[in-house]
Amino acid sequence: MPLWQSLLFNYILPSIFDAVVIFLLVLMIFKIFRIKDPATRFAFLFLPLLKPFIVLLDNTSTVAQGQNSSGPESGLGIRMPDPLGFITAPSTEIGTLIYDHSTLVVATLTALIIIFALLATRWIQLFLFLNKFKKEEPLSKSEHPQLYDIINGLVAKFKVKHPKLMLTKNFHFVPFSIGRRVPIIVLSEDLINTFPKEQLEIMLAHELAHIRREDNLTGWVALILRDIMFFNPLAHLVYRMLGEEKEKACDRVALEKTGISPKVMANTLLDVAFFYKKARPPQKLLRPVLAKGLLHNRSTLEQRIKSIAEPITGGKPSKVRTSLKASLFIFLLYIQITLTTNIGGQVLFLR
Repeated sequence: MPLWQSLLFNYILPSIFDAVVIFLLVLMIFKIFRIKDPATRFAFLFLPLLKPFIVLLDNTSTVAQGQNSSGPESGLGIRMPDPLGFITAPSTEIGTLIYDHSTLVVATLTALIIIFALLATRWIQLFLFLNKFKKEEPLSKSEHPQLYDIINGLVAKFKVKHPKLMLTKNFHFVPFSIGRRVPIIVLSEDLINTFPKEQLEIMLAHELAHIRREDNLTGWVALILRDIMFFNPLAHLVYRMLGEEKEKACDRVALEKTGISPKVMANTLLDVAFFYKKARPPQKLLRPVLAKGLLHNRSTLEQRIKSIAEPITGGKPSKVRTSLKASLFIFLLYIQITLTTNIGGQVLFLR
């Protein structure tokens, strides 16, 4: 099988197929079980990013395709993902890769190398951009005792490691958090001087929620998975939905821990949106996309305000409901629905 056909039939099309199937199953679960909790939705929405990536890693020994396939030429089935070939023996390999020195093969390999080099460069640029905020000026306790009083009280409620507060004078970003082992919350001077104590408390609580949920880590994982599957339109949609659910989950946690009314938080979101729109910096190339925090488009802002207005159910979730969600998650993670079809004599195995 030529290289371009192998990439298309063994990896790209199956990856897109898997993303679509898992995405539809996740949406169906949301509908059937009426899952509205943003944290739960966030976890399930990771599956349409993670499962297609497993397909990309799939060992060709597990790919049931090829013109000499002895199996059925069409039909639905279920399989276990086996990227390392533990389940399927190499002797059952049907699809083979034929590498030659044709111009098409050289061009394909060159394009792939360039694409991944650009992606790696983008990740490095973003990492360096975020990392340089660690060198910003620490927020003075003597000049801003009010902020330290707020953060000290919130840390006790959130039970997280005390973050460092850094002050940036070069950007107008709303507070955002970076780092995992040593968490840092970056604030801009204009924002500190613009918003009252109550609204600053909401913003800091929101960032502590990100730290508690370890969103800096999951954000990087989601970004890298999305970029690796740049060819899959659904990966970009799911990445955006993950960002929305992540922000809504942090809004919920901030509401719960601060005890501030949903109306005040909704007004804060609007005030921050107007603040950023007026003070938007000219730098657009290296905006911290992992730390947009309260900065989103209008539709996302409306969804967050709507989520805030919904009542937060009190008490711990029942063990039965938690076990059911965990079982559904594990089932979707380890089971793949397959579709075998014949296109022009070529048996295509989508999984």
